[in-house]
Amino acid sequence: MPVPEVIKTRSNELVKVLTVSDPNVVIKIYDNGEIDGDTISVYLDNKLVLSEKRLTASPLILKLKMDELNDEHELTMIAENLGTIPPNTSLMIVEAGEQRFEVRITSTEQKNAVVRFRYQKPK
Repeated sequence: MPVPEVIKTRSNELVKVLTVSDPNVVIKIYDNGEIDGDTISVYLDNKLVLSEKRLTASPLILKLKMDELNDEHELTMIAENLGTIPPNTSLMIVEAGEQRFEVRITSTEQKNAVVRFRYQKPK
C-alpha cells in the first residue's frame, strides 16, 4: 500500500509501543483537556480509517484485530487543525481484554503522532 502524502511530508514521532495479549483491541480517542475544536484524521497501517473527525468528550472508537500473522500494526494520528488552543492534543484509551492503556498524544501541522501495537499471544 502506498504511503499517504501527509505521512510522507510530515515528521512521524513514535509516541508509544503497546504490547497486547488479547487479539481484540478497542481504541477510544478523546480531546485531552479543553474541548477546543481539534480535528484529526487517523491512518492504520497507512490506510485512512477516520477522516477529519472532531475530538470531543465522546470518544472516536476504532476496533483492531490482532493475530500471529498480523502481529504488528501502526496507528498514525494526523492533526487536521490545531483547534483554538494549539497544539492538537488527544487522549487515547486502549483496551485489550484485561489490559488498559492511556496514551496522551500531541500532533501539529508539521508532526504526526504514531502508536505501534504489538500482539503477543499469552502463554
